[in-house]
Amino acid sequence: MCCRYYYEDEIRERMQDLLDSQGIEAAVDLKLEPGRDIRPSDASAVIYQRGNDLAAGSMRWGFGNPYKKGLIINARSETARDRNLFRDSIMNRRCIIPASGFYEWDPYKARFRFTQPEGGLILMAGFWREEQGTPRYTILTTDANESMKPVHDRMPVMIGRDEIRPWITDSESMSAFLDRPQIRLIREQDSGQMRMEFD
Repeated sequence: MCCRYYYEDEIRERMQDLLDSQGIEAAVDLKLEPGRDIRPSDASAVIYQRGNDLAAGSMRWGFGNPYKKGLIINARSETARDRNLFRDSIMNRRCIIPASGFYEWDPYKARFRFTQPEGGLILMAGFWREEQGTPRYTILTTDANESMKPVHDRMPVMIGRDEIRPWITDSESMSAFLDRPQIRLIREQDSGQMRMEFD
């Protein structure tokens, strides 16, 4: 987890509102296509540090795997700081990956979608690096909370709207973000027949 996330129809308006509220300059093309599912290797919108400022641009999802074929799309928050493959990136190049929501599958292959209770953007914590001139990111995951456990044992590390700058720029506070409990999400079966909300 997470292996796919998505943009709803209002993604452009919500993203612009988020960027305006943070004073973040956006690149020309953020790959914000309403109704689009984002899969590993796709390019999508990422908020990151550029010089002394925050910026938004497009990066590709997944680090190249030096050990075998395929991409590394997630990193465990508990161990990322200790792994040679991730250490420099998580210490120096943290980022935010905005989404309308994300999908996960249970052991019976039923698909569920997870969204914010108030309907805002989910802001997933990650980090990035350049590979052969292409910026690429991976998403940090942590133990699932009660809203996620019935479907999967992992979930993204999520950052609040007012925490974007501290997450990206303040290495000393990084552990506090990674070690805290995650917000509870709305879980909805993909068929739309079940909806559960958590306080």
